[in-house]
Amino acid sequence: MNGKKYKYLIFTPSIFIFFSIFFPILNLIKLTLNFDSLKINNSKSRNYSYEILSSDNKILKKLSRKFDVLDNTNSIPFFLKYSFISGEDKRFFNHNGIDFIGLSRAIINNLRSGYVKEGGSTITQQVARLIFLNNNLSFQRKIKEIIISLLLDLKYSKNQILKLYLNNIYLGSGAYGVNEASQVYFGKLIEELTLSEIALIAGLAPAPSIYSPYQNVELAIKNRNKVLESMYLDGYISLANKNKAIEERINLNYKTADKLLINFILEETDKRIEKKNDNKFLRIKSSINKDWQEKAQNISRHAGPEQLEFALLSIESNTGLIRTMITSKNPSINEYNRVITSIRPLGSTFKIIPYAAALIEGIELSDKFEDLPRCWESYCPKNFSEDYRGSISLIESFKSSSNIVPISITKKIGLKNIINLANSFGLGYNQEFKEFLSLAIGSYGDNLLNITKVYSAINNNGKIQSSSILEKIESYDNQSIWENKSTSKKILDLKVNKKINKLLEKSVKEGTSKAASIKGKKIYGKTGTSDGNKDLWFIGSIDNLTTGIWIGYDDNKESELSSGNAAYLWKKYIAEIYKIPIKK
Repeated sequence: MNGKKYKYLIFTPSIFIFFSIFFPILNLIKLTLNFDSLKINNSKSRNYSYEILSSDNKILKKLSRKFDVLDNTNSIPFFLKYSFISGEDKRFFNHNGIDFIGLSRAIINNLRSGYVKEGGSTITQQVARLIFLNNNLSFQRKIKEIIISLLLDLKYSKNQILKLYLNNIYLGSGAYGVNEASQVYFGKLIEELTLSEIALIAGLAPAPSIYSPYQNVELAIKNRNKVLESMYLDGYISLANKNKAIEERINLNYKTADKLLINFILEETDKRIEKKNDNKFLRIKSSINKDWQEKAQNISRHAGPEQLEFALLSIESNTGLIRTMITSKNPSINEYNRVITSIRPLGSTFKIIPYAAALIEGIELSDKFEDLPRCWESYCPKNFSEDYRGSISLIESFKSSSNIVPISITKKIGLKNIINLANSFGLGYNQEFKEFLSLAIGSYGDNLLNITKVYSAINNNGKIQSSSILEKIESYDNQSIWENKSTSKKILDLKVNKKINKLLEKSVKEGTSKAASIKGKKIYGKTGTSDGNKDLWFIGSIDNLTTGIWIGYDDNKESELSSGNAAYLWKKYIAEIYKIPIKK
């Protein structure tokens, strides 16, 4: 009986230990074998390489696509392939995922040197960590890594494993994969890299932060030379190639593209080509004027306190093409698109809608309205600074940005008519307009793109154009894939539109928008301010260009600035791009 109990006591823990080890290993095997290589790449990764150009054919950004793991025709360039093999895993093609010879050699060398001089992990093991595990040092993780590596070697070819590695390895400065590293460090497509540049990127693999050329270019070059020497000794490059690459000067890419601008261009590209595109390379010509973009970005940094944010949009009125789009003071850090995504109260910039409705209804610019304190039931709005002018013409009320008059107009014409007109201009879809009188003075919100398009339509004889940040899309051999063909919709009668322009011109010449005035130039525009100066706007047109500016805090904090600051920044921008001298 005691013997049976003893066997039971031994058998039960053994069963428990067996299943506690067996099931996790089984799950690990199942996870690895069911792994879909198509899903590993970032969801934002595209199946095409691209080159984005400005409207004047200057490079905004280039990026190679990730390697297609399952497409054998999508080959890895020779030098790129063997720079990583020579530097990271010399016996890559000769082991089954675990290199016991390399591991033994690494242990001996590390023991001799007294510190970790070299790692024993194969490229396959690094793939196991990149995709399934992490870099935590533990015996359990190492066992998992070995199992996954053996399974990966069974499931995939060596070239497929290498593609997984090159697609996902972190190479510093936010670059995941050699395609991103090529863009970040050199502003190039993978195919454009020189041997020297490839070797520098491969040299980052062991410790990207230590060997980063942005942090220590001498150390990066030293490691590059080690990779080149290794490639030469392994027979992958000639002595002449090695020496030429060592002598080559490293020209780093210090220009960082606005991620949000680039993402918006790519999103618009994807909409145009849909899923029918089978081109592996796209040359995307954007409508962005690179010089204007850079000037506007520099001006944005003068927009008040550090935390105060800034957005600017310039639209070519008769084509709808976006020439400038600034999403933030510092778009490389603050990745929030204030031109498209941010919905903020429009303030007095919306007043153009009830005034346009009044003119459509036959009200004249000279017709009089009472600009005096009053209430509409429980709603008792006030003018800014509580300044009232009594009996005042329509044009004078717009010039002084009265709140009372546009509400009176709206009450007379009807909120439904105001909303319908706003909707026809493209407003009121991001935030649905409700029938409240405060709508007339901009209590409801929209984005900078939509309100700028309203003023752009007025600058285009009452015709609203479909907006676009793209001019054309071509294939690698310059074959046209898509070309912009702007469509327009007539919103306002020409006579009405001329009267509206008189309102806008008067506002800039003599009214609340005077900070945007430039001597000798016809400017049509309007400032706008939400409660507590939380949102400061100016939308203005000069010649065939309409530009909108918004400044404010992302957390909706009150500002000590005024919409006059937005108007002045508009003037500064216009003066820069048109090369007009202005007094400070």
